[in-house]
This record gives sequence, C-alpha cells and structure tokens, in this order.
Amino acid sequence: MERLWILCVVLAVLLATHTGVKSSPDEYRLLHDVFMNYSNIVRPVTNSTLAVTVTYDAALQQIIDLDEKNQVLTTNLWVRMYWRDDSLQWNPDEYGGTNVIIIPADILWVPDIILYNTADENFNGMMDTNAQAYSDGSVSWFAPAIFKSTCKINVKYFPFDEQRCKMQFGSWAFHGFLIDIVNKSSMGDINNFMDNGEWQLVDMPVRRNVFYYGCCPEPYPDVTFTIVIQRRALFYMFNLLLPCMLISAITLLDFYLPADAGEKVTLGITILLALTVFLLLVAETMPPTSECVPLIAQYYVGTIILVSVSTCMTVVVLGLHYKVPGAVHPVPRWVRKYLLNYTARVLWLGNLAENLEDDESDTVVIENNYLKNNPPEMTEHLNKIERFSSSPSYSRFDYNVVRILKNVEFMVTRCKDQDKDEAIANEWKLVAVVVDRIFLWFFLVATVAITAAILAQAPKIV
Repeated sequence: MERLWILCVVLAVLLATHTGVKSSPDEYRLLHDVFMNYSNIVRPVTNSTLAVTVTYDAALQQIIDLDEKNQVLTTNLWVRMYWRDDSLQWNPDEYGGTNVIIIPADILWVPDIILYNTADENFNGMMDTNAQAYSDGSVSWFAPAIFKSTCKINVKYFPFDEQRCKMQFGSWAFHGFLIDIVNKSSMGDINNFMDNGEWQLVDMPVRRNVFYYGCCPEPYPDVTFTIVIQRRALFYMFNLLLPCMLISAITLLDFYLPADAGEKVTLGITILLALTVFLLLVAETMPPTSECVPLIAQYYVGTIILVSVSTCMTVVVLGLHYKVPGAVHPVPRWVRKYLLNYTARVLWLGNLAENLEDDESDTVVIENNYLKNNPPEMTEHLNKIERFSSSPSYSRFDYNVVRILKNVEFMVTRCKDQDKDEAIANEWKLVAVVVDRIFLWFFLVATVAITAAILAQAPKIV
C-alpha cells in the first residue's frame, strides 16, 4: 500500500507537469524506475548500522517579534538540509544526462529535525516545498519557516540590554547512531537579514552539541543557532529616560520656590506621582522576574528616593522658616558664624551675618534715643506722683498721666519684645535659606551621580 501511494503521487506529479509543460520522457522513466521500490519511511542506508549524516544550515531573514513578557522569539528562517539517500541513485547517461530532479519533499524520506525549544502551539512552522535529488544520492531541501522559540530574557541592562536567543534543532525520534546532525558552518547566514526597528543583529554563531539524557544511553546531537541581538535604546531614551531626567530637573525648582509660596511640598508630591506613573509603564513591558532589577528601574527607584528625600528636606526648611515668634530661642552663635557667614559665602549668598549685625546696631540706636528722652527729672517726678497717689490732693489729671505713662511704657516694652522676636524669626528665615541652598546642591550632586552611575553600567548604547 505504501509503494502504491508513492507511485500514485509520482504519477500525479508527472501528469500535472505533462499537462502544463512538455517534458523529457527520460525524466518520466527516471521517476518511475527510482520510486518503483522506494519507501519514505525506512532510513535510506545500505547498512542499518550506519547513520544518516544530515548537514543543517539556516539563513535568518527577519526578527518578527520578541515578546519579552512571555519570553518568546518569532523569526523568519530559511532552513537548508543536506543528506545522502542511497535509494535515490542512478546513472545519468541512462536517462538522457538527467543529473538532478526536483520532486515534492513529502514523497521522500526526510529527517525529523525539529526545533527543540519551540513555543508554537501548532508545532509546524515549515512550508512544504520541493526537494532536489541528485544522481549520486545527495538530497537538498530548502524550506522557509516561521519559528516561535523560547528565549530567556535578561532585563538587567534594559534598555541597553543584549539578548542571546538560542534555537536548538535536532532529531526527535532518532538518536545519534541513526541520524547524525552536523552544522554546515560556524556562522549562520545573515547576508539577507532585514533590519529591525527595535533590535540590531550582532551575530549568529552555530554550534553542535551532544547530550545524553536519563532515558536513553545513546547520544542525541543537535545544532544550536545563537541569535545575538542588541536593543536600539533611542526609543526608550526619548520616552522613558528623558522624561525622568526632566522631572528631576523640575525638582531643582522646588528648592528655588520661596517658602512663603506654600507650594513646595505640593510640588514634591506631584513629582513623586509622575515618577510612579512612569515606573508602572516600565513594569508593564518587563517580564515578571525577581532575578534582577532592570537598569531603568534602578534609575527610577533612585530618582524616587531622591525626590522623597527632597520632600523631607523641604519640610525641614519650612519648619525653620515658620518659627513661632516668642516660642523659639535665638540662633546659636556657632550657627551664625559657620552657617550664615562661611557657608553662605561658599553658596554665593553673601555674608548674611553682616546684615544681622547691621539690624542689631539700628535697634541699639532706637533704644538710646528712648533713654535720651527720659531724663532723671522725669523719672523722679513719676516716683513722686506714685507716692502721693493716695493723698486727697492727688488730682485727677495726675492720675491720668500716671496711667498714660504706664500704658506707654507697656507698649514700648511690648514693641521691643515684638521687634526682638521678629529679629529672631528673621534670623531663622536666613538659616532656612542657607539650609535650602545646601539641600539644593546635595540633590543636584546626588542626581548627577546616580545618572552617571546608571549609564556607566550600560554595556553598549545603540
């Protein structure tokens, strides 16, 4: 039945060929004679102990897709297989010099070479094409195929990462003593590769491996193609990294925003929310793995930490700025000396301590004028009025004068206390300005250091 089916297929091919194009009768006779006793099930060897050597080669045409979340690589590959079929031998001189015939591959014995690490649910990505059989028994079969293979994604350096996706081809049913698969060359054919917008093809080395499995003592050889691709990071730099850098730059404005504006903390929290949204966008494109943290995620987390710290710094600055009058102690002398004098000069704020000394000298002048307008005669007169305030001769006028003078004295004392509290509060505001500027430079240096450290880890930027 098997031979009858093969003959029917051969006759159908011949009839179809004869109907369209007039061919040589030698080819009809050759096909009839060759496939008379041919079987596409039995291995084409003269001795059953010999192995069929299959030479495997492939040309990469296109990288269709790399699903990083599911870790699946889809490629367009042109498969090329060469082997020797001892049942397909003839003398070309007996058939009009016919040296090669092109026949459908499904009537030939074809090695069951499959993709081991396939991720295709149909398990069949090769196209049914014709094969070339030569008079010496050698067979060549070229077939285009679309393969879906598993690829372990390493997202450590994302978006500057390089991926190495392997494609293992080998026989599923036959061990190495029956079918020996070898690679044609040490490199895959990438001459006709179509450029990909996201990935740049770096290399495609080929290696032959031999494995021994626990089920069987025989060796199982395979040919492994390693597709080395480098991600083009321009898209991610403009859509993910650049916005993060701009948001970090906006955070610097938080330190320049006056404390009286009342929006410093609000701006910091808004920046935190924006960074969190961008981090969620990055997480959606990455496979859920805990083996490593992507480079871009490290950058976002570092930036979020810095913005959080800057928000805490803003709270400290606001606490120094809004000191409650009368409930705080004066600025310590060492703070005036080192913070308002030396540090302020280093931060290009000038010598703030000199301004404080000028204000204090003005206050002393006012106090001296007040003392000058209160001579000893007036003080003695006030004392006499207080001594005789209980006597009958004490007039209503003198009583009112005493009350007015006491109220004036109370108002003057209160104004002096308010001026003193206001001066202390102003000193703390100057301290807040210097501390805010220190935090600004700390944030700037930390942001530049983190950005440089992250970019320095990138192996290659394409």
